[in-house]
Amino acid sequence: MVFWGHDVRHPYGNALVRFGLNRSPSSGLTGTSCYQMPWENGIIELHGAVASWTPPYGGMGSVFCRDLARVDLWNGIHPPVPGRQCGETGSIEERWQALQPFLRWLISYETWVSQTLGGSWRTNCWRAIKKLPKGKPWLPPHLALKWWELAAAGNPPRPKTLLNH
Repeated sequence: MVFWGHDVRHPYGNALVRFGLNRSPSSGLTGTSCYQMPWENGIIELHGAVASWTPPYGGMGSVFCRDLARVDLWNGIHPPVPGRQCGETGSIEERWQALQPFLRWLISYETWVSQTLGGSWRTNCWRAIKKLPKGKPWLPPHLALKWWELAAAGNPPRPKTLLNH
């Protein structure tokens, strides 16, 4: 989510909007924006503290709440409102399956970022986060993308395994 914050301030314009997300005021967090786009017959929605994929009627979606640091199930007909609505717990398998459309969106977006903004853009964002006193960046961007791709294919390696390559 911190990367997306950098992306909205890209020197050539808001990268989330350039990718195709629509920007509007957040319905749950004062002074922040919400970014939304159709994806796989559902809706991707990004806030400062929540990211979700809401499925068409009758399906099971997913919601990631930054404060809770977990992915939960979402079965509402509208995306969750940050600060007011949370998802439902479920088995790891249920949550993993519900996350798949969002994971495919993330792979698509990060691939676009790399191709359009250049690999150095995301690496510089990662380095900036790493320098923060409480910054806890995950894998370097190129390895994170590789992990997400392997995870989407059903073969997620342990992150430390990737660092040894």
